[in-house]
Amino acid sequence: MVIFLYGSDGYRLKKNVDTIVGAHQKKHKNGMSYYRFDLSDDNNFDDLENAVKSVSFFDEAKLIIVKNAFSGRYGDQLISLVGDFKIADDKRTVMVFIENRQEKELQKTGKELFKFLSSDNNLVKNIEHLNGAKLTDWVRREFKLNGYDISSKTAGLLVSLVGNDSWALANEINKLSNYKKGGTVIEEDIELLISRKEDGKIFDLVDAVGNQNRAKAFEMMYRLINSGSDPHYLLSMLVYHLENLLSVSDEMERGASPSYQSIAKKCGLHPFVAKKSINQAQKFSKDDLKARFSYLAGLDIASKNGLVNLEDALYNLVLS
Repeated sequence: MVIFLYGSDGYRLKKNVDTIVGAHQKKHKNGMSYYRFDLSDDNNFDDLENAVKSVSFFDEAKLIIVKNAFSGRYGDQLISLVGDFKIADDKRTVMVFIENRQEKELQKTGKELFKFLSSDNNLVKNIEHLNGAKLTDWVRREFKLNGYDISSKTAGLLVSLVGNDSWALANEINKLSNYKKGGTVIEEDIELLISRKEDGKIFDLVDAVGNQNRAKAFEMMYRLINSGSDPHYLLSMLVYHLENLLSVSDEMERGASPSYQSIAKKCGLHPFVAKKSINQAQKFSKDDLKARFSYLAGLDIASKNGLVNLEDALYNLVLS
């Protein structure tokens, strides 16, 4: 059996995988028939092939999780491997392919592999970010799993403050659950504990700078400053982001593995942050990153000494 899970909603994607793994481990508690591979590491394909060919211990069904099948050069080999062993019709082997990317990107990087994995013979699920009533219903279900009630109106307030990123929403749901210690979550709880979406706009700003999207960066800077955001806080977030890009650039220059998991470990970053930082660092030269970082460091000193208008200087940075 082949299961293909893909889409932009990383949290719900993970929850789907956890459900599959949990069901398998409940039935096969010794764990001898469970395998997990990440094909962003070039050394893993041979081990994956051996796992497919291996005979299960105690005649158990095998569960093989495969991440990042589209990130390497193994598309044709994967098609041959799954096809030759007739995995789609094999009830004793379950291969789960996981891709935290949208269809358009997957089609671009591996058109034939996407066509093969999304065929009618396989179980396919596209897991994108939810919006509207579907999102508030999901929020209510997540609270219910934690033993709490919340109205649609209150769930909508939470979404309006946090946005539709399910990782962020899950974190806030857990925060509220730990605070309430039972009962119904009400609007006053959310107003007390949940920060406004302004932080999300700041992340949009630093991402626009990292992607060298000057128009977007200027727009976000204008919105944040005119909504009352502290320029010194914006400066500190930009410094932090450029520091991350410099660390990632340095590791890549030293010949570190290009996998974001490896970079995340070496630089002490969250894997999600590392993945974005790798893409953004490649858009700058090392000297350019150093120059921008030095400029921000100089701005920090000059602004504290009253030698520069920080707002104007930040606009100059995002437009450079």
